[in-house]
Amino acid sequence: MNTKHIIIGNGVAGTQAAKTIRKYDAFADIQIFTDEHYPFYSRPRLPELLAKAITIEETFVFDRSWYQRNNIQIHLNHTVHSVEAEKQVITLMDKSCVSYDKLLFATGSKSALPPISGIDTEKGVFTLRTIEDVKHIAKYAESSKSAIIIGGGLLGIEAGNALRKLGLSVTVVEYFDRLLPRQLDSEGSEILQSHMEDIGLAFILGARSSAIREKGNKKVLELKNGAAVEGDFILVSAGILPSCLLAQNADISFNRGMLVNDYMETNRTNIYAAGDVAEHRNIIYGIWPAAHAQGVIAGTNMAGGRIPYTGTVPSTRLKVAGVHLISIGNISTEDDTVEQLEVKNSVNKIYKKLFIREGIPIGAIFLGEMKNAYELGRIIESKTDIRRYKEKILDNDFNIKEIVTL
Repeated sequence: MNTKHIIIGNGVAGTQAAKTIRKYDAFADIQIFTDEHYPFYSRPRLPELLAKAITIEETFVFDRSWYQRNNIQIHLNHTVHSVEAEKQVITLMDKSCVSYDKLLFATGSKSALPPISGIDTEKGVFTLRTIEDVKHIAKYAESSKSAIIIGGGLLGIEAGNALRKLGLSVTVVEYFDRLLPRQLDSEGSEILQSHMEDIGLAFILGARSSAIREKGNKKVLELKNGAAVEGDFILVSAGILPSCLLAQNADISFNRGMLVNDYMETNRTNIYAAGDVAEHRNIIYGIWPAAHAQGVIAGTNMAGGRIPYTGTVPSTRLKVAGVHLISIGNISTEDDTVEQLEVKNSVNKIYKKLFIREGIPIGAIFLGEMKNAYELGRIIESKTDIRRYKEKILDNDFNIKEIVTL
């Protein structure tokens, strides 16, 4: 009898799990349920879609034909209402029930809303998480001249650039005193901010937002220091929260996310979790590479394998108006045991930094110049000792493949 696999969620974790199950089991019954209207698409490309640089179809990673070729049933616009772990059954919003042998939660995450008065009641306040979100923002932007973005993280900066390309003036309001504090040190943040100001983005840093109100046709964002910012609409980009509601109602253990072991198993038999919704060893990664890897591990183990997930080296990438940034691994500057190597060109706004502990690189920043960045990422992941090369490893003329191929 064919094993029945149900996957809730059609993002990178869910689709990679389905793809992997099919790889190991040609006859498995694989069904994916999602409340979205589209097949698997790339969320990182949504700012490009907002800027009208690409079409909706160009965001698709897998189109409908991929599911057909792989004999995977995709149920679009199907919201799962509940999960009965004891009976191994899911119930949809239309009250229909589907049984399973193995179940994967790949429900992802939702946009976080900070505690700001009016943030969830005022019209003209948006988040950017889905294609539908892009449609709503783009329509509102057609009759707008200015926008406020709450949050100066990766998505906030990319969305700000997209709105700038649509002809809007954009002000980014950031809680921290610098941009991307988790991905950049202070000096790197200053250089990135200078790049972004050069293309027309405005920033208010170290600002705590307190309330959103209307003033005629404008939106006013009030700050706790008494200042206020006006714009035609507001886009909130303040991080993500794991979508755990289904798990909570099914008595599945969770903390911030659904708790999983190294095999992506939850505390309930035959139920797995992967991607943004999963918490592994107290970490919710919230990044594409981790969701991809976890989906593969979950799919392998659902298909009868037994391989562990040991974690993902955090990496983030930003490409805005010709400015490139890659941040990899641990870039903490407060650890006295970490040696820091730096190359900087203030004129060209190039900044490279490598963080080393006991000869092993643990993190890196590449801003403005990407040569050897990907190779260095592989070295960080493999925990290769670079003591022999550290004096020249950031030089442009260094053949880093000497280390990568060791």
